Amino acid sequence: MNDLNAAINFVPTFVLVFFRMAGLMIMSPLFGSTRVPRRVKVMFASVAALGAVGAIPQPVQFPSSIWELTLAIGAEICFGLAMGLIVSLTFIAAQWAGEMIGQQMGLNLSEVFDPQFGQSGSLIGDLYFMLTMVLFLLIGGHRILISAVQESLITLPPLSLVFDAPLFEILLDMLTAATILALRLAAPMFFTMLVVDLVMGCIGRAMPQFNIMTAGLSIRAIVGILVLILGITLSSEALQASLADQLALVHQLWGHHGR
Repeated sequence: MNDLNAAINFVPTFVLVFFRMAGLMIMSPLFGSTRVPRRVKVMFASVAALGAVGAIPQPVQFPSSIWELTLAIGAEICFGLAMGLIVSLTFIAAQWAGEMIGQQMGLNLSEVFDPQFGQSGSLIGDLYFMLTMVLFLLIGGHRILISAVQESLITLPPLSLVFDAPLFEILLDMLTAATILALRLAAPMFFTMLVVDLVMGCIGRAMPQFNIMTAGLSIRAIVGILVLILGITLSSEALQASLADQLALVHQLWGHHGR
C-alpha cells in the first residue's frame, strides 16, 4: 500500500516537472535547435525530469479539476520558456549583430539555413551564432541551465508559480541589453564602413572615370573581413561575459523568488 501511494504521488510531480523541462527544451539554446529530433527532446526532458523529481521537498497533489491541471501545465511550460529565453537572448543578439555586419559587408546576398531558429540566416550571422554556441559549451552553460531548473524546483515547486511584474520587467531589461549588445558588436563595422564610404566618395569625386561602384563591393568585403578577424576576440569576450551574466541571473532570479 505504501508503494502504491508513493507511485500515485510520484505521477503528478513527474508530469509537472516534465512540462517545465519541455518548456526549457523548446526555447533554450542547443536543446531548442530544430536539428535535434523531437523524440530526442522528449526523451531528454523525461530523463531530466526523472532525475529532478527528487529535488522537490514534498510530493505534489494532483489538481482536482481539468482546468486546474491545464493551468498548472501551462504555467510550467511558460516557466521553462522564460528560463530558456533569458539565455537565448545572447544568441539572438549575436544573430542580429552578424546580420547587420553581413549587410554592411555585402555578404547577405547569400543565405543559409539556420538550425536554431529554423529559417534562413546570413553567413556572418551563423558565424556569430556558432561562436556563441562554442562559448556556451566551454563555460558549461548547458549544465548550468539544467542545474538551474533543479534549483527552481526547490524554490518554486510545481503549483506554486507566480508570474509577477518584476519577472516581466527583468525579461524586458534583458531584451534591451540584448539589443545594446548587438549594436556594440556591430558598431566597429558600422564605423569602418562609414569611413570606407567617405574614402570611396572622395575617390569618385577625384577620378570620375574610375568605376567606384564596381570596386566598392570588393573593397567593402576585404576591409570588412579584416575588421571581422581583428574584432573576433573582443566579440568573444563580450559574448562570454553576456552568457555568464545571464546564467548567473537565472540562479539569482529563482533564489530571489524563493526567499
